[in-house]
Amino acid sequence: MPSFPSTFPELLDQLVRERGERVFLPRRTAQDHTPISFGRVVNDVDALAAALLDLGLRRGDRVGIVAENRYEWLAIDLALASVGVIDVPRGSDTTPTELQFILQHSGSCAAFAENDKVALDLLAMRAELPALQHVIVMADATAVDGALALGDLFKSGAEKRDAAPDQLAAARAAVDPEDLLTIVYTSGTTAEPKGVMLSHRNVLSNMFTCIEVLHVSHEDSFLSVLPAWHMYERIMDYLALATGGQLVYTDRRRIKEDLKAVRPTIFAAVPRIWEMLHDGIVNSALKLEGIQGKLFRRCLTVSRRVGAGAPTLLDRLQFAVLDRVINKKVRAGLGGRLRLCASGGGALPRHVDETFLGMGIPLRNGYGLTETSPVAAVRLPHQTRPGHIGPPLPETQIQARREDGSPCATNETGILWIKGPQVMRGYYENPTRTREVLDEDGWFNSGDLGHCDDEGNLWITGRAKDTIVLAGGENVEPEPIETLVKTSPLIEQAVVVGQDEKALGVLIVPSAEALEREVPRTDWDARGDVLNGEAVRKVYRREIDRLVTRENGCRPTDRVATLQVLAEPLTPDNGMLTQTLKVRRHVIAERYADVIAALFRRG
Repeated sequence: MPSFPSTFPELLDQLVRERGERVFLPRRTAQDHTPISFGRVVNDVDALAAALLDLGLRRGDRVGIVAENRYEWLAIDLALASVGVIDVPRGSDTTPTELQFILQHSGSCAAFAENDKVALDLLAMRAELPALQHVIVMADATAVDGALALGDLFKSGAEKRDAAPDQLAAARAAVDPEDLLTIVYTSGTTAEPKGVMLSHRNVLSNMFTCIEVLHVSHEDSFLSVLPAWHMYERIMDYLALATGGQLVYTDRRRIKEDLKAVRPTIFAAVPRIWEMLHDGIVNSALKLEGIQGKLFRRCLTVSRRVGAGAPTLLDRLQFAVLDRVINKKVRAGLGGRLRLCASGGGALPRHVDETFLGMGIPLRNGYGLTETSPVAAVRLPHQTRPGHIGPPLPETQIQARREDGSPCATNETGILWIKGPQVMRGYYENPTRTREVLDEDGWFNSGDLGHCDDEGNLWITGRAKDTIVLAGGENVEPEPIETLVKTSPLIEQAVVVGQDEKALGVLIVPSAEALEREVPRTDWDARGDVLNGEAVRKVYRREIDRLVTRENGCRPTDRVATLQVLAEPLTPDNGMLTQTLKVRRHVIAERYADVIAALFRRG
């Protein structure tokens, strides 16, 4: 790999253009299997960039992209970057209020819309968006008055490119490594979105460092499932583009099917997706009857102990057989070629980490934020110890600090501060919030709690702002308890609550299929938002008491005194999770305020 390009125009010229008709995207979208070559990418990017210049867009302008994963998203992103225009991406399911705020706050002068419906939504808010001059539908044609069609821009841009190549060349040459590539508004675990400013240098330095430490090459095939506007997915897409690998789009409904059909070598997902894959394997084992079921369940138990690094002699002897008989089939069900599985965007539950490592699924826990472009640390390919995040990336420093700002000792938990070439420039048009997290020396306050161990590996223990303070003044981190509780096959999701209360409570989303094996649905007693059946409550009280124990590392203050079973899962559609499946605690607290109040009156 040559020294990495410092701008995206250089990336296209030095690495992408030379690959010609080699297939980059076997699918245009998750549903459209039209293949796209590297040569097609460059041709379309050049044409669209010329069209954008013809529309009057110039270096430093901001342009919204409101769409989901598809080829056109990437082509637009690269076309904007190639002439120094800053993209402001967001998913098409963003609420109108949030979308209006983002486009207004960023001063976007144009916006690309996934379809006519999104275009109509954008045009309806135009009175509140004085800077917005163009709305472009990502289709060959559009029926929306006042909107342009992307297909027409490709055609007109190809003519402009051929007629005036010097104009495009001059615009590309003017792009500087310190120019902003993108403004990514935070995904909403807190109430106010902030526009994270990332430069070409920020993102490209992160890309090529990841290529180096993870040994990514042109032989790799990536399966893409996360939202394209999120930096975690975006960096993976760029890795495929830069190395000459293949990128295959899928969606959450087709993950299992496509893992088997596509047989990727690299698959990156958030912890919730890894949990769902893990739970699917566990549920298959629970349902399987006879000797096969017993062997499968034993294999899961032994594999987790192997992954945890604590197998007995009997475990090792059994594993030697069970791995060849059962784990081999599980790996085949995930395609059989995975060499790198990445988990990021949140805390990976320890039991999921241990089980997958033991089953021979090469899970690599990573850490970072949108503000770090996004990767700050990652477990290296040779590291198989569960729980930790691996060391910081080369040229990146991560330091745990006490509340007074002094550095923590080794293995002492504090707030993590990060410094490196991937750290953002700040929050767009928000100097107050920028000063809160960036110091004069370029250190970024992540707001995450963690420590570094004797070997230089990073451990994450929670979010500083998620800390629950009980009535007695005790501080409790909810995430480790939630992770522990979710090891139960009966529990799909869990949210620990208890701010200013005497003890903790927990809201539980049941695994419906598993619960039905314990309690008939006729005894669930669904009332509005909750399940009130006494039999259901007893099952979950038993599970909580079984799991939240001193033997599992819990303190007396971690005791869960009361619980409530919810009737509805937490999803992005109902606003309880972000698009990357992080819990939106403030939304849950508002939505279930009465349920939580009743929980503690009863508890």
